[in-house]
Amino acid sequence: MTNIQGKSHQRGATIKILTTLLVGALFAPAAQAFDAAQWQAVAPAIQAAVECRAKPDTTATAWKALPRDESGAIEAIKPPVPFTVFGLPVQEVAIFIDADGELGESYTATLGANAAAVRKAAKLSTAGGRTTTMGELMLGEGVAPQLTCTVAGTYDESEYQEN
Repeated sequence: MTNIQGKSHQRGATIKILTTLLVGALFAPAAQAFDAAQWQAVAPAIQAAVECRAKPDTTATAWKALPRDESGAIEAIKPPVPFTVFGLPVQEVAIFIDADGELGESYTATLGANAAAVRKAAKLSTAGGRTTTMGELMLGEGVAPQLTCTVAGTYDESEYQEN
């Protein structure tokens, strides 16, 4: 084998190893696995928040166990066991809570039902919304309907003036 062939063979082996590592990283489970028992502990709080009935206790142990990204934000969650909001199946839940409170909070469920079923189950207006004592419940129509409860933050632009 010549020196050029040896380097080519070595480069090919390196590429195969890197490819295997990258594919493994893409399909590896999240560092913080979220199992059924953990989900069952936090599911009632998430359900109440998405339905815009009650804010979750973010100091609870179950809440603190939610999977988070590098910045500490809660990652999107695919329920490990069947889960419903207003009796409709949930495919994924996304949660945003501004730590400072200025930007508010949002709790979103991607649902496995059509928009008409979501409007009826959540008792939304024909425009797809409803005000609750906690916040605004809105229907987002995309590939899969999303139901979001938005809680207003403290940010106020009423005194803002453009020069």
